[in-house]
Amino acid sequence: MNLPQLTAYIGEITSVNEDNEFGSLIKSLKINFKKEVVPYTIFLVFDLQNEEINFEVYDEFREEHLYKYYYFGNNSAAGAQYYLARDTNSLKYLLEKVWADLYQTLSRYNLQDSELGNLLKKLERKGYLSTSKNDGWGINPAKFTIKKENPNLEIELVTNKKQINIKGLEQEEKSLNYESFIRLFIKDENKNNKFVLVVPMVKQENGEKIVLSTHNDYLELVKVANNLGVFVSEKKSEKKEKVCYVCGQVRPDVSSSYSKKLSRSGINKIFTTTTINTSPYLRKFDYDYTYATCQECYMKLRAGEKVISERFKGKIAGEDVFIIPEGLFKNFEYNYLYRLKEDTDLAFKISKADEWLQQLETAALFDNLNLYALNFIFYRSDGNSVTILETIEDVPLLRFRRVLEKIAEGTLKLQSHLRSMSIGHIYRIIPVRTNRKDDQLDIGRVLSLYKALLNGEQIKSEVLFNYVTEALDKGLRQLSKEKIDNYTNLNLHYYRNEREDFYIKDIIMRYLVLFYICQEFNILDKNIFGEGEKVNREINTGSEKVNLSIKKIEDFLDLQGYVPEAKALFYIGVLLHRVALAQWLKEHKKKPILKKVHFQGMNQKEVYQLYHDLLEKLRQYNKWTLFTEAVMNRFHHYFSDTLEQKWSLSEQANVFYIMSGYAYMVGTKAPDLTPEEEEAQEDIVPEGE
Repeated sequence: MNLPQLTAYIGEITSVNEDNEFGSLIKSLKINFKKEVVPYTIFLVFDLQNEEINFEVYDEFREEHLYKYYYFGNNSAAGAQYYLARDTNSLKYLLEKVWADLYQTLSRYNLQDSELGNLLKKLERKGYLSTSKNDGWGINPAKFTIKKENPNLEIELVTNKKQINIKGLEQEEKSLNYESFIRLFIKDENKNNKFVLVVPMVKQENGEKIVLSTHNDYLELVKVANNLGVFVSEKKSEKKEKVCYVCGQVRPDVSSSYSKKLSRSGINKIFTTTTINTSPYLRKFDYDYTYATCQECYMKLRAGEKVISERFKGKIAGEDVFIIPEGLFKNFEYNYLYRLKEDTDLAFKISKADEWLQQLETAALFDNLNLYALNFIFYRSDGNSVTILETIEDVPLLRFRRVLEKIAEGTLKLQSHLRSMSIGHIYRIIPVRTNRKDDQLDIGRVLSLYKALLNGEQIKSEVLFNYVTEALDKGLRQLSKEKIDNYTNLNLHYYRNEREDFYIKDIIMRYLVLFYICQEFNILDKNIFGEGEKVNREINTGSEKVNLSIKKIEDFLDLQGYVPEAKALFYIGVLLHRVALAQWLKEHKKKPILKKVHFQGMNQKEVYQLYHDLLEKLRQYNKWTLFTEAVMNRFHHYFSDTLEQKWSLSEQANVFYIMSGYAYMVGTKAPDLTPEEEEAQEDIVPEGE
């Protein structure tokens, strides 16, 4: 993936309000209101006729207003806040620093004596605003209409809380948000009418109205400051032609100054222009030979960044991600490109295997699979900068489809034990810690696994065994607390109210699918499943129910490809569940037998000790039955086969296979259950997903 070229190409093929040369700068305004809510665009009016500052309703808000009044959002990072059209939540800028920053920026580009510059100075002379840097108010609150009507009114701007304190209004002090403050001027009592876009306007003494965000001098300033439609003059020593790193052409207008104008929090800033490490030979003055662009490519990069941030942004594993498809052998249409993104995003959210299969068979997404690839860029941004968490590049759509199909196959093998599994569920089974700010500290685990699956990179099987035992350990600890305070990605709230058994079952079964697909794609450092050899399968206990139950277990183990050691451990897990159910019936809701399992790992000696502890508990609860004897028999059969050879499984793998036997029995009726036990088991069946 060549991200700059791909971004520029998207900018080239998409129409970003073709009739507006500021289209690449125009921001969208997210409005998530109920149907009955009516949004409005309003004016912040500097009224020279009536010598006051007021708010006036313009019209019902429409998307075209963003282009008509040039809504550029907020200026990035620590840059000058000179943009004039603002959303209501950003009203603070119009109330404090916009006017000083605007005049300072005009001065920087020698436009302070322009018509706009003179108009700002006029407003300053008449006491409406200040063009000097200051703390607090940028406009004069004494000019507010409500202040003129009530001279005793005290108005305090609290920008860090996005509120305005009013004292003397109806004999009480009020803290108002920006919209409520505006409502004092407009006197609109209908709370379904919302003010979303604020545009400053000057009403001259002769009645002439000047909308400042559409003023020619203001637009010229925006163009110059953002390198839109203007040639950046070079120093004499820099006039030689250079190569644009995007298009590769030698041009006279190539300069790093374009790159420095790109958004600090956008996708283009993945390629930094400000650190010495990016410069050849570690020379600061060599940026023009690394990230310099021509003006045409700069415009394409801006347009492409806008499209990507608005249309190709998604959420995977709780993190922001850009999902950017690209053509491998030919160019592609934007609409098809976007459809690819939408369907890919959906694949991480669909939860049921049968829905996946239907999607795979019917979706136009998978037409011409060999012509397209997917790129995933996981990132975090605070609005001032962007941090890349992981990139998964050049994933052929054919590979992506194969991953989905293998997950569906693995889920089908477990159809009576696993309700759902998807690529998105991988995030739900790997423990991820969070800090007090809810930042995910271990998210690299999930993203690295996605990368291994999609790019075919190798992963150690022991890493997965560590993940699954940690998920069991941390998850069960959290579920034992009154309040879940970490590892929320494990979807633990679903397993509250004594559903811990089904947490164990879902974790184990989904890891079986994960192991299966990893082995199928040959990305494990070693295989963990065998061919499922069927040897010594004669089961004759004198009970057909018991014989059938053991045969079903053996069929399950062969289908999954368990090796003899794993089979032996599985049967220990079956006994573990039998004891746990008996304890449940005895009102031991916490199932103390589970404390005998060391989820951090168990060696061979500890495993055998657990087995003997289980035998003692079976005697204690009078559960020494034909079924449990048959289970013991199968354990000894497989365990004895391993006595003369080195134990091949790790301590974490031992725990996994024990708990897989436990998980198998959750929701499975053993043939020796009493009516009371059957009822108890039904009581802990979870509700549907």
